[in-house]
Amino acid sequence: MSETVLPCVLEDREYPFPPYFPNRMYMAIFRLWDTVTAERLAYGLDLPLEVVLKAAEDMGLPEQRQTQLEKWPERGRITTIKNAWHILPYEQLLKVLDMSEAELAAALKDEDFLDAKLGNFKPFCKPIRQEELSAEQRENLSWIKGIVKSNFADMFLGEEPFEFFENSPDGEKSVVIDNDDELRLIYSYCGLYATALDRDIKISYPEEMLKKYRASGVNAIWIPVVLYQITPFPFDESCSEGWQERQQRLKELVALAAEHGIKVYLYLNEPRSMPNAFFDNHPELKGAVEGAYTALCTSDKRVLEYIKNAVTMVCEAVPDLGGFFLINVSENLTHCKSRDSKTESCPKCENTPIEETVAAIITTVYEAAQSVSPSIRTIAWTWSWKYYMSQEQMFKCIDLIPAGVIIQTTSERHKDICIGGIEWQTDEYSMSIPGPSDFSVSVWNYARSKGHEVSAKVQVNDTWECSTMPFLPVFDLIREHIINLKAADVHHLMLSWTLGGYPSVNLKVATECMKNPDEAAYDELLKKEYGEYWQIVKQSASIFSKAFREFPFHIDSLRMGPQNPGPANLLYENPLTKHGFYATMTCFSYDTIDIWRGVYPKDVYVNQLKKLSTIWREGLKLIENMPDCDYKQVAHGGYLLFYSSYLQTEFIMNREGTDYEYLAYIAEEESRAAKQMYDLMVKNSTIGYEAANHYYFYKCQLAEKVICCEYLLEKYRGK
Repeated sequence: MSETVLPCVLEDREYPFPPYFPNRMYMAIFRLWDTVTAERLAYGLDLPLEVVLKAAEDMGLPEQRQTQLEKWPERGRITTIKNAWHILPYEQLLKVLDMSEAELAAALKDEDFLDAKLGNFKPFCKPIRQEELSAEQRENLSWIKGIVKSNFADMFLGEEPFEFFENSPDGEKSVVIDNDDELRLIYSYCGLYATALDRDIKISYPEEMLKKYRASGVNAIWIPVVLYQITPFPFDESCSEGWQERQQRLKELVALAAEHGIKVYLYLNEPRSMPNAFFDNHPELKGAVEGAYTALCTSDKRVLEYIKNAVTMVCEAVPDLGGFFLINVSENLTHCKSRDSKTESCPKCENTPIEETVAAIITTVYEAAQSVSPSIRTIAWTWSWKYYMSQEQMFKCIDLIPAGVIIQTTSERHKDICIGGIEWQTDEYSMSIPGPSDFSVSVWNYARSKGHEVSAKVQVNDTWECSTMPFLPVFDLIREHIINLKAADVHHLMLSWTLGGYPSVNLKVATECMKNPDEAAYDELLKKEYGEYWQIVKQSASIFSKAFREFPFHIDSLRMGPQNPGPANLLYENPLTKHGFYATMTCFSYDTIDIWRGVYPKDVYVNQLKKLSTIWREGLKLIENMPDCDYKQVAHGGYLLFYSSYLQTEFIMNREGTDYEYLAYIAEEESRAAKQMYDLMVKNSTIGYEAANHYYFYKCQLAEKVICCEYLLEKYRGK
């Protein structure tokens, strides 16, 4: 079977060199200093160690601390890949990462669409080499050193990266789950998406986190798996190397979670496609083709038989498993009708209705699980069904699925909205727009009429509207959503996708509201959490909720806008589109305002961000005298993300003009925002982290933003 392949290098896409670094060697060392050891940098960049150390010293970078760096290769490699993507050719990148080409290719494919997040191509990069510096470049070094020494000397002090869960929850602050039959399902805040079962499961599921989950009302966690990685693959067992060890770790996880009253659910997206070369030996299994991968056609009975046997084996090996949830269209290429971007359809099943194909897979999983234990649940998530099926086909699919399957719908999807005078419809999950939508209610009602239980997929901590805070203190929006779900008679909740898994007060607000929506019960919860400050917390959370309603919601603004990197996103003096760089999904925002804004005209988009941050700032004033705590930190952090987004849009819209005083003001404000975010990050290791992207931004990125802003300040003030 052929190996997965790395994205191609595009010779005409070279990332423009930032003029504030002396040369590319210094840029590489600066950008990687807080995630890669000097020794590994020296090896990867083919430089003497003393050259790397001297370069760091000349830029004012503090001496590295090994305890700050030792966890990055295992728990934060996506951050390093992202930071090195534009500056290192594959050869040096692989050496810095200590990965083989096959390992990197597998990571890009399996780590939640990392290849797409990076743009589906590799920018052209010249190898890093040591170069002699001119007098002007040496002067530039001294300038950088002054900025770093003045603002970032404590880079390796404070909370260490990934130091998320130190203390067990206070029992008096726990909320009680009235009925454990009602599902409260969440993704691990620090789960290693594709490799959690390849190593000690306590890395992705520390006991402290499980304790906090239970105290917050969570009773189930989910983990993504590929069936051929936890069971033997009958068509090519070489694909399943290590399945026994992964299955054993799954048993350990289920046992560990059970100690805390938590069940484990497996996320299945099956049958997984295979590289095209696989079908040279299995032409009869070949289905639809998408690029370098081909679907296993479910019209061949052996494919469904494989799924059945694999699910049965897992359930027998792990009898206390909570269950499965399935996405059957739109995520990865799985069955022949799972994607709409296929380059070659499948003639064998082209006349089979999509609802029959989807229902057959769901039924296979459900019946296999039930044959082992009736207590193992199966959840069918209607994720993107509406984009692939008519409503008649959707309901027909539900008709074909056994009544014991729980039907889950994203609560607020396809809800009509009007923001800034622009009418639209939600096309992704949200927190700024409380659900449910009429569409979701109609699906639940129909499913119940056919004997199904129903579940709502919600986000109660954060969303792509702002994913790099562990939670957003918008309690009013959470309560409104939960109260609406109770009115719709929905009791099962999937509380997060890969983002939003922090065991925060938001989870307690949702759990308590599901149990008792009365405001008096809400007040009592806040009193337990915040003591004498509970009233200003309540008042400020209402203001933050009001502000967040102004977010310019659209799938492009969610996934590619600047509100996730915030002040870590650089200001670009010239448009990056001239070099072929456009914003990518939840990774590089760049300066592509015409992607960020989605359906909103530029003036509406920037005005909404201004309104959001202006109102949010009013809430911050209420908590100025409150003692430092996670509530105060995330409230401030959220403001910086939104305010910086507003500043960046203003900068882009004005950078080709001659109002240099205003551009200098924006650069100064952005520098201040980056420094304030850095101060929060020193105190709180959750700031900037999101499980599927690891640290979306880290300390050197904020330091570079300040350098970038200072460069622009000098330029604009000199005009």
